Amino acid sequence: MRAIGKVRLRLPYWPSEGFLVGGAVRDLWLGLTPTDLDFLVPDPQDEAARATGMLGGAVVPLKKGVVRVQAKGLTLDFVPLPAGGLKADLARRDYTVNALAANRTGAVFGVPGAAFDLKKRRLRALSYAALEADPLRSLRGVRLWTNHGFAPEPTTWRWIQRHAAALKFGKKPAWERVFEELRKILQSPRAAFGVEKLFDSGLMGAYLPELANARGVPQGGYHHADVFGHTLEALAYLVRRFPKSPLALRLAVLLHDVAKPLVRAWDEARGYWRFFYHDEDGAALARAILHRLRAGREVEERVAALVRHHMRTPPAEKAALRRWVFRYRGLLPDLLMLQIADRAASRGPRSDPDEVHRLERNLHAANRILKELPERPLLSGREIIALLGIEPGPLVGRASRALLEAQAEGRVRSIEQAKVFVLWWYEAEAKAARRPADA
Repeated sequence: MRAIGKVRLRLPYWPSEGFLVGGAVRDLWLGLTPTDLDFLVPDPQDEAARATGMLGGAVVPLKKGVVRVQAKGLTLDFVPLPAGGLKADLARRDYTVNALAANRTGAVFGVPGAAFDLKKRRLRALSYAALEADPLRSLRGVRLWTNHGFAPEPTTWRWIQRHAAALKFGKKPAWERVFEELRKILQSPRAAFGVEKLFDSGLMGAYLPELANARGVPQGGYHHADVFGHTLEALAYLVRRFPKSPLALRLAVLLHDVAKPLVRAWDEARGYWRFFYHDEDGAALARAILHRLRAGREVEERVAALVRHHMRTPPAEKAALRRWVFRYRGLLPDLLMLQIADRAASRGPRSDPDEVHRLERNLHAANRILKELPERPLLSGREIIALLGIEPGPLVGRASRALLEAQAEGRVRSIEQAKVFVLWWYEAEAKAARRPADA
């Protein structure tokens, strides 16, 4: 095979014999630094042992003779050479911009048209059968368009749409692999573009049908777009305004209104749709979606909590704001960033700048208050037990939480004030317990 170009190799490891293949070569061509490296070698076991000797790390045997080494933030997969050699390996890949190989001198080899497609940032599938060979490949195509600007040429786009329709009712890839591609799309600066292309391709119907159902669901009231359009605008605003926003927050923005198609009810008096409890139902639905995607318990719980509380905007009064920050401190600042994006996207160009600016001010105030919040009550559990003369139990925990909240609000600033507060709180609890149920 003739070389189509050359790349600079800045890799921490190179096998004694073989080629670097696939997306890592594309990334090097684009001037990026890949961390997932696939090497085509005669003896994967031998190369893996050599790599761990140089880099350390762990060896993980995979299917079909592939051996993986994970070390120093890198994933190195050593793949056995196929019977037909390098040419056969490249011919069975998905897109021309991935059907690439580089030798240890940096010379790059590719299938016909690969150099042209790399230059023009064009996505061209080798064949429809190539997409069918791995059900994840159509989703990878949308990710390459989103993250690297490789726009599908018309035939490839039709094939992706055809493949998406087949996936809707056919066998899907492992959900962990799906989530990894979705993660890369959402963490891109063009996340909203990628989500829109997921819908246009039909892949959203295959992987996120709950969100696909939001297209065309009208809202009215102070919303200028349907549920799906509003979600795209909110995501675009978040990424533009908070470019370092974490994955869980981006997922929460993507799913914050996911339950609206299920709970909508027409309000005859107001003349538009209402969406009662879409925050509570949305939290449960978001958790179910992320569980299906194998996103992990931590991500599931945080996204569900953000969706559940996204309608509970902070109050304006200073003391009330401190209470609000204390209550939602575990979700901040993400919750406020979600609310800012939500409000900014509600009316689009007609958004009330004062409302958005108020939330922005609350974000700055919340960040300041978070630094001031006490980490622990001024009185320990033992001190509360001695002060009140009670036995250890749930009452002590409730008293500690009440004291910590009073400290956060600024009502208690010293140990003496803490003692007075706990005695007052205990008396109030005792009066409430003695009050008749029908009083």
